[in-house]
Amino acid sequence: MDDFSDSGELYTIRNQFFTSQHHKVLSYSLDSFSRDNQLKVIEFQVRSSVALSQDASQLIDNGKSIFPEQTQVFDVLQAWNDLMTFGTDESTYFDDVVNPEFELQAILTALYYVKFKKDIPLAIQLLVKYTNYNTNNVKELEPYLILVQLYLVKENFSEAYKIYTGFQNFPPQARDNIIYQVLESWILSIKGESDNISNAFYFYDEMLSSDFEDDPQGKFRILNVLFVMTMQLKHLPEAKELLNQINALNYKGNENDDFLANQVTFDYLTNNGANVESLLQHLEESNPEHQLLADLAEKEAKFDEIVSKYQTAT
Repeated sequence: MDDFSDSGELYTIRNQFFTSQHHKVLSYSLDSFSRDNQLKVIEFQVRSSVALSQDASQLIDNGKSIFPEQTQVFDVLQAWNDLMTFGTDESTYFDDVVNPEFELQAILTALYYVKFKKDIPLAIQLLVKYTNYNTNNVKELEPYLILVQLYLVKENFSEAYKIYTGFQNFPPQARDNIIYQVLESWILSIKGESDNISNAFYFYDEMLSSDFEDDPQGKFRILNVLFVMTMQLKHLPEAKELLNQINALNYKGNENDDFLANQVTFDYLTNNGANVESLLQHLEESNPEHQLLADLAEKEAKFDEIVSKYQTAT
């Protein structure tokens, strides 16, 4: 059966995982999946549990008892769980990974470098090495998704677009995968122009039609993306409505920092930046290493350098 089609057994849980519907992912009974797919389900459930800041040790132990031969998979899941849940990884598992041997190891090691080492270039290097070795593997698309995201963060749009166009070499069914659809939405929004942004907007707007009542994290993320795209389209009254919806969620978890950064842009557009200083202060308190703060500091340093040169000249 085709995993990428509507009839694929993993279709729904995969979509829910990649749209941050983590409570739904955890609600499934393993027995409702065939044995061939149970290992992937366990992976989704462990990672969803960690994303919700829950200890996934019991899920991992249960998985080990079902798949005792999959020691590599459960070693990396255990290391990720320990690192994200308890803040420690005494085994230094991810530091020891030089050449990832399988997809999950490559993904979580890259995320480790981003989240804990703040080393995006090294994460990119690791994923490039892995994807070059596993070229055109239609079953392993997540490394490409993370690569595109990291390239966009580093404003390396040409490399991000190369990955997007490279998907033309994949079978058509691979482009029906939620991973490709999310990746495409990012590229369209970055390319700009109303049609591209609108297409990306409709993708997320349709996604919002799912029931997110038990998954505020997923709803927050999608509303935040729609908030950004609405600003790109210069539909500011609609952006204000989305801002109110997001505030009504009162979500304080992951990615709230990005929402604060997006509010800075909105305040410049609608309020001449009257609240920017306060928003930046909140962002500094929440995440002093946020990319927006780094960008602003870099621009300020360049400005000071220019001013200094002119002062010297006079």
